[in-house]
Amino acid sequence: MNILVIPSVREDSLRAFIKAWDLSSWHHIIVIEDNPEQTFSLDINCDHYSWREIQKDLGKDAWIISKKDSAIRAYGFLKAYQKGADYIFTLDDDTAPTSHNHVEMHVKNMEATSRWTESVPCKRTRGLPYKNRGILPNVMMSVGFWTGVPDLDSINSLIAPESNFQPLEYSRILSSGQYVPICGMNLAFKRELTPACYFPIMGDESPYHRFDDIWFGILVKKICDHLGWHISCGTPFVEHKKHSNPFTNLEKEAPGIAFNEIFWEYIDAINLKGKNPRSCMKEIAKKLSKLDNIYMAHLGEAISVWEGLF
Repeated sequence: MNILVIPSVREDSLRAFIKAWDLSSWHHIIVIEDNPEQTFSLDINCDHYSWREIQKDLGKDAWIISKKDSAIRAYGFLKAYQKGADYIFTLDDDTAPTSHNHVEMHVKNMEATSRWTESVPCKRTRGLPYKNRGILPNVMMSVGFWTGVPDLDSINSLIAPESNFQPLEYSRILSSGQYVPICGMNLAFKRELTPACYFPIMGDESPYHRFDDIWFGILVKKICDHLGWHISCGTPFVEHKKHSNPFTNLEKEAPGIAFNEIFWEYIDAINLKGKNPRSCMKEIAKKLSKLDNIYMAHLGEAISVWEGLF
């Protein structure tokens, strides 16, 4: 079963999203409205949550789900898992499809990535087998790119804004031991990985904004590398339509820019021994909770609560 999670605070964007996409590609839709309560209704078959439903569901543990940040989508991951999703997808509400087989392409990345790949992207270089290139096991996540407005930080958006970005139509497996900025705009992952798919606390009551998917990516890459699991990066694409305000983004990003330089070092230094995502998250939570850093210790507590939900 495929389930799509959409975080949104913009009714107009969400309605445009619904018109643009063939929602029948997914078996179920989960909308996470980032408001104290639902402010609009939708004429589609979906689960529609707001802060009120999150509070009612999680009670004293509701604090682990971010408010006023796209990290709120983590609650949708939890609900998709509870509904029995085999594959969990998430898209930003200001995206549109660039192909008719978006879901199939993500699933193919996870289930049918070749063990052999070109030495030069998109060229059938000498030596590639013709009959059998094998299937790479344990590809657990597919990170899709975007066309149009690239996912730049605020500084680069101010220095060199773009509107016609077109990435190379190519997917690659991320190298073990390397980190990469993972964007939550266009993402899919297998059910088994969900306990590791927690977006750290951002937005309201947090010193940081706009690093939720970046820091999630560090956590999930650390765990996948340890477990011998793989992440695909590239196709399928979405069209990213909207420019967010770079000055507003700069104000939001500023507190996290310096901490982003060392966040990965904290995570990378943890020696994992767990045999599955949940036990690895438990180890990470324990290590972070003991750090002499208020945010990291708080994050450790949040991860401990999150993994306990599984």
